[in-house]
Amino acid sequence: MTTTIDNRPRPASGALTKTGGFLAGFTHTLQPYIGCRFACEYCYVKGLSVHRFHQPTAAWGAYVHPRIGIADKLRQELRRLAAKGELATTAIFMSSATDPYQGLERQWRLSRACLEVFAEFPPGLLVIQTRSPLVEDDFARIAALGSCCWLNFTVETDWEEVRRTVTPLCPAIARRWVTLRRALAAGLQVQITVSPCLPYSAVDTFGHLLLAHSCRVIVDTYASGDGQGGKRTAATGIPQLYQAADFGNWQAETAARELF
Repeated sequence: MTTTIDNRPRPASGALTKTGGFLAGFTHTLQPYIGCRFACEYCYVKGLSVHRFHQPTAAWGAYVHPRIGIADKLRQELRRLAAKGELATTAIFMSSATDPYQGLERQWRLSRACLEVFAEFPPGLLVIQTRSPLVEDDFARIAALGSCCWLNFTVETDWEEVRRTVTPLCPAIARRWVTLRRALAAGLQVQITVSPCLPYSAVDTFGHLLLAHSCRVIVDTYASGDGQGGKRTAATGIPQLYQAADFGNWQAETAARELF
């Protein structure tokens, strides 16, 4: 059965959103899209008011709205920050409630347009969070931003079977390793986010792969990464999925601690 995805564009009323909480250390977030086609079962966003506000009846993953004009809004807002002398202390996370390089980026290039604005007004820090090989198209633009920009790339496991079970709409693990090798070869600052840490092969095996494909590694669990000590995850289908797949206790943190 074919799933109908709502891809209708929406005008961006603004670009940057002030932030805090579990994104402490960042001053703003930037979301080029509303929604995420990767539809990760563990994603905390589907339990947030932002999801219920934009699509109160649609399932998470069933809509992705391109935010038309977001690059122009970003330019205006960065120009104001620069005029106030605040640009150098601005730390931007792109993105916390979507993936900036999901499939529609190939058509709309909103994330690319934002990178071109950042080239005009470089912030103190820009972190690009994705799991998509599509980011390769913008490696030259990311590299041009220099030391202010980090590429955060999600790899939760080295087991493809686990990836297919937990995040079936996400890129294959082998393809992600290719992207990471290309990112390092392009001179990018690369940080792998094992977020959340899913069942993996062995500490030495997965750990070696992580270190060989990045400059830094972050390891998160459901408890440490969902912003509410695991409460948001408990409200998803993850507990039932782990039980059905015989993955053990989803709240266990031993494997993540050993990897860390």
